[in-house]
Amino acid sequence: MDKTKIKIIKDWQNREKDAQELHNDSKLWLSEIDFISDEIRFLEHLLSAKYIDCLSAGLYQKIEEFVYKISEQKKVGEKIRIVINGQEKILLDLIQKNNVTSNKNYLENHKKLEFEVNYYSKKYKRLKRQIFEIVENVMKNKDRKKLV
Repeated sequence: MDKTKIKIIKDWQNREKDAQELHNDSKLWLSEIDFISDEIRFLEHLLSAKYIDCLSAGLYQKIEEFVYKISEQKKVGEKIRIVINGQEKILLDLIQKNNVTSNKNYLENHKKLEFEVNYYSKKYKRLKRQIFEIVENVMKNKDRKKLV
């Protein structure tokens, strides 16, 4: 029997999704977390490179807050990655035992994980936007001072 043809119902979407689609969800989530992780490294560098400019603009507390929030996002991303990898192992085991359709616990965890990844991504993007706004304002102010 083709294991990718095993159908299960994701009742939160009221449609059938096969094991391959569930696996693809996990791959997509891991890709998103990897991308965010790369961006976090960039943001950490950006804040450290602009740190002196921000201090001179009186933003020490704001930068410290951003550094803390970035650190927290990094930790959350790693925790989610571990959970996704665990779910993938469970999915593989369920496929091998031809037991995917009857495992409601797996489906509920998949649903929760989907929500967590979406929430994590939205929260991160909001933080990134705030950081870019601060850095942009600092750069604009620095350019204005050069013109004067």
